[in-house]
Amino acid sequence: IGALGDALRAKGNATSGLKTVTKDMQTWRADYKGGDKPAPVAKPKVAPRAKVIKTKGTKQCEFKRQGMRWCVEAQTKDDGVVEVAVTDTKHSVNVYGCFEATINITGKCKSVSVDACERVKILLDTSISAIELVNCKRMQIQIRETAPTVSIDKTDGCLVYLSRECLDCQFVCAKSSEMNVSWPDEAGDFQEICIPEQFQHKLILDGDSPAISADVSDLYAH
Repeated sequence: IGALGDALRAKGNATSGLKTVTKDMQTWRADYKGGDKPAPVAKPKVAPRAKVIKTKGTKQCEFKRQGMRWCVEAQTKDDGVVEVAVTDTKHSVNVYGCFEATINITGKCKSVSVDACERVKILLDTSISAIELVNCKRMQIQIRETAPTVSIDKTDGCLVYLSRECLDCQFVCAKSSEMNVSWPDEAGDFQEICIPEQFQHKLILDGDSPAISADVSDLYAH
């Protein structure tokens, strides 16, 4: 045995002639396919996600003499800035079923009603009576001049920009969330505050008739 070892050492390293075993030669592997290299595993193709357009109603932007109102329906960002030029204070503007649209209302209108819209920006000069939002999501309203009231009902996400002339605007809200108001201060910098969603109530029974109080929750104290 000693003579055999001496003979092997005389020829050099005993393992110098051995071939390295690579992963593709390891037949115990699940991906072994034989040949020089394992067959590549094809990655499944992911189909591109279809663009969702959440519009409702019939696509239009026109004035209806019956009712004396502008009807703006089913507009999207592909329509660019939708212009509504109000020329009579008796005219109202109804916006319905728009998605990711920008609507610019110029002039003084009677009122503005917005229903079933999502991700829509509405810019307006003046509304004589209320601006109403119902069943909307992620809205932006900018009042360039004045409006007495903004009514927000069943709406999730609404940011209202007020002008310096509109700081006495009041808000009437019901069943809504994530509402914010922004306005310019004396230096022209915009400030922002949220409209409370949570309130504390308490029975009042010491008067002539029962009543209940409504105070903003302590969550909004800071």
